[in-house]
Amino acid sequence: MAYSSAKFRRYIIVGIDPGTTIGVAIIDLEGNPIEVFSSKNYSCSDVIERIISRGNPLIVASDVTPTPSTVKRISRIFSSPVHELDESLSTEEKIALTKGEGYEYKNVHERDALAACVNTFRRHKKKFSQVHRKTPPGVDVEEVKAMVIKGVSISDAVDRLIRAKEEKEAEKEMKIWDARRKESGDKQPAKKGNERTDENKLRLRRIMKGKDDKIEMLEELTAALKTRLAEKEVELTNLHSRVATLKTARKREIEETEEITRREKEIKRLKEELKAREGENAELKQIVEELKGKREVKVKGGKKIKVIRSFSRNAILDTDRKYGLRRGDVVFLEDGSGGGASTAELLASKGVAAVIYGKELSHFAADKFFESGIPAFSTLGEIPLLLKEESEGEDDFAFVDEQLLNEKMEEWKKERKRGKRGEKYRTLYFK
Repeated sequence: MAYSSAKFRRYIIVGIDPGTTIGVAIIDLEGNPIEVFSSKNYSCSDVIERIISRGNPLIVASDVTPTPSTVKRISRIFSSPVHELDESLSTEEKIALTKGEGYEYKNVHERDALAACVNTFRRHKKKFSQVHRKTPPGVDVEEVKAMVIKGVSISDAVDRLIRAKEEKEAEKEMKIWDARRKESGDKQPAKKGNERTDENKLRLRRIMKGKDDKIEMLEELTAALKTRLAEKEVELTNLHSRVATLKTARKREIEETEEITRREKEIKRLKEELKAREGENAELKQIVEELKGKREVKVKGGKKIKVIRSFSRNAILDTDRKYGLRRGDVVFLEDGSGGGASTAELLASKGVAAVIYGKELSHFAADKFFESGIPAFSTLGEIPLLLKEESEGEDDFAFVDEQLLNEKMEEWKKERKRGKRGEKYRTLYFK
């Protein structure tokens, strides 16, 4: 793209909102909007090219502090000062700055860039008004403003521009005079104003020499900057690639760490649950052992026997289910009444060695026990209880004098041989 020379390019104020979507706003030195745009995939070089097409950036501005690196880089390329802020503009300030005055924007990126422009213009508006008042006719007001922004006083700026204008006019006169002299064939310089003409010539030659040197220097600087820019673009591409790789690796590392943490928490929870379950199991085993009679409660001289609540089929089966009725067990019927021969036969089938009962036993049951070879003793006068062991509010086990029990059982066996035991039952309870 070809651009007009600096002489005819207007001065502009540029506001930039950098980011993935970059916003750019351009206004002139009167505060009038020139262009406001934004793009998601604009490179720095694209932004610079767009700005150059609109004018010569006098000030580059941002809406935040510290000034973003992208804004500083663009300002250095144009050798333009950055309008530094004491504090970032608030959303309310940005909305107020961009309201009215013909300002328009499509999104927050454009709004922020435009707010930076307008804020900068308002900060310099008073000085620009002074320039308008103090600049005489015939002197370029925009150039005076540009020089004032760069630190030159208004009066010095005006003087420099007047001298520059006079030098240009003198140079123009010299060219016209030389052309006329060549046309007339006069090899001698004109006598009128000889001294002034010679002085102007020398001054113009010095000016031209200075400009030639400056042009050469700028060309060298441009070449160096282009080379450096190419190097930086390669470096930036490499950095982008490295950042992408690091982001991927970091993301994977974070995911792995989170998964490890999650699993460690789950392991800890399961260990705590296992420990609690082990405690519960140990407690339950202890209860079961007690209920099954595996964990003996010691009573001196006592024998532990299982308690059957009533002399009924259901009570016998319930005790068998809960604690087990095994061959050789001695059981205690809390209430011996109510059971007959069939109930006694059911209990005998479990292989019990002896029955102790708390209330009277029917003669049918007594006869069946006698026939089955199972001695039955009353707690009233024969084998009294030593202790009842409670579990969950119920009397599940009882203790009797083991020596007395053994003696009574031996005595019963002898009497059974003589055929007297059954008769004794009938004599005691059923006469």
